[in-house]
Amino acid sequence: MKALVLAEVARFEVREVDEPVPGPGEVRIAVRQSGICGSELGGFTGSDGLRHPGLVFGHELVGVVDRYGPGAEPAPRLTVGAPVTANPLRSCGRCPVCASGRPNVCPHRQLLGAHLPGSNAEFVVVPADALHPLDGFARPERAVLAEPAACAVRAVAQAGPAPGATALVLGAGPIGLLLIEVLRLRGVGAVWFTEPHAGRGEAARACGAVELDSDPERLAARIGELTGGYGVDVVFDAVGSTVTRQSATRVVRSGGTVCLVGLHTHETPLPVRDLIRREVTLTTSFAYTPDDFAAAVELLRQEELVFPAGLVHARLEQGQHWYELLLAGDPAGKVVLEPPR
Repeated sequence: MKALVLAEVARFEVREVDEPVPGPGEVRIAVRQSGICGSELGGFTGSDGLRHPGLVFGHELVGVVDRYGPGAEPAPRLTVGAPVTANPLRSCGRCPVCASGRPNVCPHRQLLGAHLPGSNAEFVVVPADALHPLDGFARPERAVLAEPAACAVRAVAQAGPAPGATALVLGAGPIGLLLIEVLRLRGVGAVWFTEPHAGRGEAARACGAVELDSDPERLAARIGELTGGYGVDVVFDAVGSTVTRQSATRVVRSGGTVCLVGLHTHETPLPVRDLIRREVTLTTSFAYTPDDFAAAVELLRQEELVFPAGLVHARLEQGQHWYELLLAGDPAGKVVLEPPR
């Protein structure tokens, strides 16, 4: 089969590799769409320490069931040829972390396209219980958004904004945009966002959010005006830079919540004493649980998530081109690579 392989840092090659064979309890998917995730850009440049040359990236996928492994019984909606997406995150299911209901942070977790061969290929293998059927989807290809949407569902649940609360989302890339949509569905009040790329800002405004200046000083001043000097109830950092993390802690109100989602920068100094004195809740959100993923699939099935940025379809062999464009700050929507059939 053809696969987009990281040949060396910052260089992909389309190679002919062996087709994966599903083992016991596994299923092989013929990939139709594979989204490029922002977290993969660090792997492409060699800065994330997780992805290495020789790996096939990709964990946001849509395809059709191709073949079941030994002992894997197809459910009625998941027979060979059925359109599916799949939860790409595997956990051990046995450790104390999994038992506590947080398999997303299982110390033994494995992710497609990081620890395991990913979906930037003609075929990918996943556990049979990771499958989600796409019957009822008017546009099955939109299920490629299930994985980032699950991240947004998880983050909003972690922050727990009350109905009518004010919210600020820093960064309106795919995760930020989906955060805005999930917040709207959860009944928050005013939703503001910052985003330096004009194209992304347009999509966020289409979701009903109001754009604010991303400059930290001007942002703080404007938030003060909008909230009578109190600050925002809940702030989500969907970027993960030092600037956005520090801005988030600056503009949140006393007693409010900051939810850190973005992973761009490794370490950031924060004003911990000030946060303690204002009793700010600092929470984090990583990936998603199986329930979060299932909820995201249903939101997409019912078309409650619009994602106005849209999908950009590209051939698998154009992967190098699109990774480079995204690294350069191209404000395109979700880029989706399509292997040959």
